[in-house]
Amino acid sequence: TEFATSTVLTIAHRLDTVLDADRILVFDQGRLAQCDTPAALIGAGAGIFYELCHEGGYLDKMVVPPQH
Repeated sequence: TEFATSTVLTIAHRLDTVLDADRILVFDQGRLAQCDTPAALIGAGAGIFYELCHEGGYLDKMVVPPQH
């Protein structure tokens, strides 16, 4: 695609917008709280991003590889 070699910063209020992102940065009160792939953030089973996905019903839509 035309953005294959670009960095795109997306500020989103809807999780649908970022679930396919390579990396997600979660800010809380202006400070970086989490930074990782969507799968890793959900696979952790806790945290701000996980809770947002849980509350929004997105956990069933994500395929998360098992953690070793």
